[in-house]
Formats: sequence, C-alpha cells, structure tokens
Amino acid sequence: MSDVARWAGELFWPFLRVLGLLSVAPGFNSPLIPARVKVALALLTAIVLAGGLKQSAPLDVSWDTLLLSVEQVLVGLAIGLAMQLVMTAMALAGEFVGVQMGFGIASLFDPQSGFEVPVMSNFFSLTGSVLFLAMNGHLILLGVLMKSFDAVPIATGMGISGSGWHALAASGAMLFQLGVWLALPVVAVLLAVHLAVALVSRVAPQFNIISVGFAVFLWVGIAATVAVVPLFVPAVQHMIEGGLALAGALLQRPPI
Repeated sequence: MSDVARWAGELFWPFLRVLGLLSVAPGFNSPLIPARVKVALALLTAIVLAGGLKQSAPLDVSWDTLLLSVEQVLVGLAIGLAMQLVMTAMALAGEFVGVQMGFGIASLFDPQSGFEVPVMSNFFSLTGSVLFLAMNGHLILLGVLMKSFDAVPIATGMGISGSGWHALAASGAMLFQLGVWLALPVVAVLLAVHLAVALVSRVAPQFNIISVGFAVFLWVGIAATVAVVPLFVPAVQHMIEGGLALAGALLQRPPI
C-alpha cells in the first residue's frame, strides 16, 4: 500500500502544480480550450516530469496532504500569474488608447478571457500573445516550472517564500507602469488632437465636432498606433522577458 501511495504522490503533486500553471498562464488559460484538454495536458506533463523528480511525498488522507495540495497549486499559480501580469498590462495600455480614440463603449469578444473587452485592449493583448509565442515564451515558462521542483521541492512543503510573493507584487506594479508608458506616445498625440479640435470648435461654433471629431480621433489614433509599432515590439519583448524573469525569481529563496 505504501508503494501505491508513493507512486500516486509522484504523479499527483506535479499534476497539481502544472494544473495551477495552466489555469492562469497566457496561451493556456483561454476558455476556448476545454477543461478536459487542460487536465489531459497537465496529466501528460506530470507523467513526463514525475520520472525526474528527486523528492516527492506519499499520497494519503490527512491534513498535511491537503496543505501540500494547496501549496502545489499556489506555486503553479504564482509562476503563471507572473506572466499573466504582462498581458494584463498590455490590455491596460490598449484601454488607455481606446478611450482616447473614442472606443470607450466599443467592445469585442476576447478569446483570452472569455469576456467582452475594449477594441484596442483586444488588439494589444493579441499582439502580446503572438510575441509571447514567437519568443517561445510558453516553452520557457514550462522550463521555469521544471526548475521549480528543484527550487521548491515537494517533500519540503515550503512553497513560495514571502520574499517571492513580495517580488511578484512589486514587479506587478512595475509592469503596469510599463503598460502606461507603452500607451503614452499614442495618448499624447490624441490629447493634442483633442485640444486642437476643442480650439477649432471655440473659434468656429458651427463646426460639427460630433460628426467630424470622432473620425479625426479614430484615424489619428490608428495612424499613431501604426507609427509607434517599431518601438512597440521591442518594448513588449522587454515586458515579456521581465515577466519570465519574475517567474524565475519567485523560486529563489532568501538566505537563512
């Protein structure tokens, strides 16, 4: 019976950690992917990882097993959340741009979240997802997950340290700041256009700002977005690299 519990633990604990990652990580957390597919993918990944684990813990019915299960899920969630923060910052940048373009009430279905989001947020999020996959970010994220079994062994029951969660919160704030900076060039151009249209409407009251202004904001916003694409791609790559580095930093333990 002890051998069965040990074998079950070698598969069950990695399964929980992988499932926690897949539930929030970009590219895997889409509601378009059926839950059965995610569970099957987590199970296959756990089978591959189980053979290389140096330490594990037997599976039994106890409070320790429950706590250890929660810890494994939290480790996977933390690694995936570090990367998901980048995509959320991208969506925030798109929302800033969309509001200035007049798309505040225009929404599209976002396959990443399963909800309706502003048009430009959807564009920025999809751009970030494409770059994430183009940079093999999904493979790097799985590599970080594999290293987590050495940095945070299952048998110790340590989980993510307090300094790791603090780094996640601090870096999350920095990534959102980068998202604001990402939208700043387009927002600055649109703000100047808003001021120009306001001055024209004051000088020429007969100017129909409602019918003409929206088209002006729309086309200027599109042109400004296209113009900053050469700067946009390296900035997004830097944000993705920062998210991946954050995922790895979560596994570092403070010196005793």
